[in-house]
Amino acid sequence: MKRSILSFLAVVAAISTQAQNINPENDRVVVTNETPTAKKCNTCDLSGWVIDLNFMCGGLNQQLSSNDPIAAYTEPVNSKVSGIQFNNGMSHGIELQAGYFFGKKRNWGIGLGVSHFRQTGNVTMDEFHAEYASYDNFGNVFRQIVTANDQIKERVCVSSINIPIVAKYQTKLSKKVGFTADAGILFNVKTENHYKTNASFDYEAIYKYVGTTGSIQTVYDNSTPPGPSDLLITKSQYLANNPSGDIQNYFNSVQAQGYNVGLGVTPAQRRGEVSYTSGSVGFILRPAISVALCNNFALNLGLYYYHQEINNTAASNYHITDKVGSYSSVLNTVTNAVNNSYGINVGLRYTFCKKKAEVVPEPTPEPEPEVVVATPVEVEPQEETRVDISTPVLFDLDKVVIKESSLPILDEAVKQLKADPSAKLTINGYTDNTGNPNYNKKLSKKRAIVVKNYLRDHGVDPKILKAVGHGSKNPAASNKTPEGRMKNRRVIMEKDLDE
Repeated sequence: MKRSILSFLAVVAAISTQAQNINPENDRVVVTNETPTAKKCNTCDLSGWVIDLNFMCGGLNQQLSSNDPIAAYTEPVNSKVSGIQFNNGMSHGIELQAGYFFGKKRNWGIGLGVSHFRQTGNVTMDEFHAEYASYDNFGNVFRQIVTANDQIKERVCVSSINIPIVAKYQTKLSKKVGFTADAGILFNVKTENHYKTNASFDYEAIYKYVGTTGSIQTVYDNSTPPGPSDLLITKSQYLANNPSGDIQNYFNSVQAQGYNVGLGVTPAQRRGEVSYTSGSVGFILRPAISVALCNNFALNLGLYYYHQEINNTAASNYHITDKVGSYSSVLNTVTNAVNNSYGINVGLRYTFCKKKAEVVPEPTPEPEPEVVVATPVEVEPQEETRVDISTPVLFDLDKVVIKESSLPILDEAVKQLKADPSAKLTINGYTDNTGNPNYNKKLSKKRAIVVKNYLRDHGVDPKILKAVGHGSKNPAASNKTPEGRMKNRRVIMEKDLDE
């Protein structure tokens, strides 16, 4: 996923640099109201709609409240049970959100989306010891003793789906850098806990017999300590009578006789899933610095914090274990889970952009761009010299403006065309090979149109004028040097008296 995101951002950055750069010379220029189709933000109007893709990674603190895990056992005695705790929490998530900003400045807006968090951590119970009334495979009541070996630990992976509804804010700090923030509520749709446990238990038994020969039966002995005549199938009793005996073999043999006993027994199913009750509401705050990548894309780098309290209906008749090898996750006792997560947010924002209509004039009678000529510098009258109208009219990089130095060429063309109304003129526009070919084709046509408009505005019949854009075709010089590219950014006028 990370490699795909980096590749995508690299492509976006490459696209934003394709346009020809502006590199004005020191010559005075003739400015038109026509601008090339560029990849700059000033060539489009922001629509207010945005799409945000956020990636969040950080720590997780979870406070758990639970029912008494011994409460459902029958007549418990001598119980020693600690509460459950959550630690070593980590959280990472992804969110897709659509937003809309209001007003002319578009500082405030609202957003709606969907988020998915995956959180990991350890849920532990330091001590578990229970003694309670139970029945064996023969239907005899007895006193079951279950003791956890060391700490009960579950490695938990939490998967939660939320619907965020947020207020959004954005402002510019500079041309490329801004500040953005989201703050709002999270509706929890689903929360699942996948766990794996390392627990193991010792199962021991105490039997109390009453009655006479032929009518002996068992009863539950809840006294502390058990009665002296009770049958004890416990580690302490066995080691007291057999200090050097094989206790594991003893418990295995008794278990084989049908008694619910065993030492160091791990659950038959060590993995499982526990779902919490959904429908809770949380809160999220996410400030970030926004860096513009190009016209539509911005990278948001910041922090996030979210708080969510999930209320759950704990399992009834809960037994963490009763039969040898059985196991029920301690998460089944949870009644309330308070989640606090905080960390780093990396986001990508796409802003929908309404492009301004290009002012690319088509053949008459469609409106054509106006030409505004800089006030010429007054010079002393000089002896008139004839100018060749086929002399190239040169342009700056990515410009559709006529330099003052080219005015004599155009004025000579006006004079000749007025003197010979039967003549026709083809105006050929060209670019160098910088940038996208489709863009260059349009740019060359615009250059030819600007020259055509100049001649028209100075009294030449537009019907005898034809503007053609050739893009970077037919270069006049090599495009490998700055000097050569400068010669290729040109307009050539060709007069044809026979047409």
